[in-house]
Amino acid sequence: MYRTVGGRTLTEQRVAIGAQTDGTFDAIVHTGLSVMTPHNNMPEPFILGTRCTYAARSFALKVEVARMNMLANTFMRAPGEAVGTFALEVAVDELAVELGIDPVELRIINEPEKDPLSGVPFSSRHIVTAWRQGAERFGWAGRDPRAGVRREGEWLVGTGCATGTYPYYRMPGAEARITLTRDGEAVRAQVEVAAAEMGMGTSTTTAIVAAERLGLPIEQVAVGYGDSAIPGAIMAGGSQQTAAIGAAVIAAHNALVADLLKLAGNDSPLAGLSADEVGSVDGGLASRTDPARRESYASILSRAQRGSVSVTKAGSMPLELMHWSMHSHSAIFCEVRVNAVTGELRVGRLLGSFDCGRILNPRTAASQFRGGMIMGLGMALMEETQFDERNGRIMNPSLAEYHLPVHMDVPAIDVIWTDIPDPHTPMGAHGIGEIGITGVAAAVANAVWHATGKRVRELPITLDKLL
Repeated sequence: MYRTVGGRTLTEQRVAIGAQTDGTFDAIVHTGLSVMTPHNNMPEPFILGTRCTYAARSFALKVEVARMNMLANTFMRAPGEAVGTFALEVAVDELAVELGIDPVELRIINEPEKDPLSGVPFSSRHIVTAWRQGAERFGWAGRDPRAGVRREGEWLVGTGCATGTYPYYRMPGAEARITLTRDGEAVRAQVEVAAAEMGMGTSTTTAIVAAERLGLPIEQVAVGYGDSAIPGAIMAGGSQQTAAIGAAVIAAHNALVADLLKLAGNDSPLAGLSADEVGSVDGGLASRTDPARRESYASILSRAQRGSVSVTKAGSMPLELMHWSMHSHSAIFCEVRVNAVTGELRVGRLLGSFDCGRILNPRTAASQFRGGMIMGLGMALMEETQFDERNGRIMNPSLAEYHLPVHMDVPAIDVIWTDIPDPHTPMGAHGIGEIGITGVAAAVANAVWHATGKRVRELPITLDKLL
């Protein structure tokens, strides 16, 4: 995998925060170094999350690049945000201890009213709600802020938290094809998108969005994908595939309504209505102002002597990104146990409270959040590329030496979300694929400090750093 794909970029980061005694931030400095190979162009942009997470009067943000002949720098879940959040959120936790302010409250105190750098308003931001709900669910109230005071036998117990953010993306060019087929009095829909399905639930959310737009039961909607013959390729990356597909499905549905009105003709109860005046409901079209004026899809196709109708349409341009600062947000809570004799570290509880707009499918969303959080545990506790410093050779190039979290490493993971739709996106939803990993490593490190009194500023947190 290293030789054919590459790996995450090495970084060295410096964070400094200037604050008043009441906790309000005066300045945030986040600078550092990212290693990059001469043959590619992917420095780790670790300052991205810092640009929009907290309000401060001034910022100094900079990524410098050192070119070295090592492995290729490639995208790994939440590039930039996952790595940068570790440095920023550990620094915020240290400041909370220095000021004697609860870490959750310090983050809420510095909640920005608008994008701190651009001054653009947020399209939807309910991270404070996520913090409050997460703290209540986790049982944060009554936490002793002192480090190293809670003990259960040989085990030191601590809790920590961190916030995370990941931007909303929606790439242009995605297309969807909707085909309605009449079978007697029934109609079935086929929705086709040139998308990849890696297990994140894309086909399910596509069916949900299409069924909702078409006014059909989801059992009557089939989804085709993973075929290059389908027009308008959609990239699965940047937590934007669902948004891109949704916009394309909406555009295709609007075009389908227009075509169906033409087929309906003057004999239809819908005669004289424009596409903007008509919506889909209960397997047909109906006037938005006079629901009595309606006709089923099957009736329209039958009178037009058509067995099917098909349209292909590209989604609208992502103009929402020009007017709003748009992000997914997370509040991560963690409880760890550290063995006072051996230094063994175990994560006992993990909770993620997310603000990602509308959640289209709770089951697949929960799976996505948990999967990202498990990757965050790997980043925090064990995942590490070991280099031979003499020649840059990778010394652990297989899964025998490169350790990933297994069942015994992963506790029960609790996930909750605000489920407040963003009125400025096509479906009210933000991406969820990469927000899960963001903030987890910092929450683990902050919990380790609370358990032991030791600050670990280098990942992974192995037992030699705790002895």
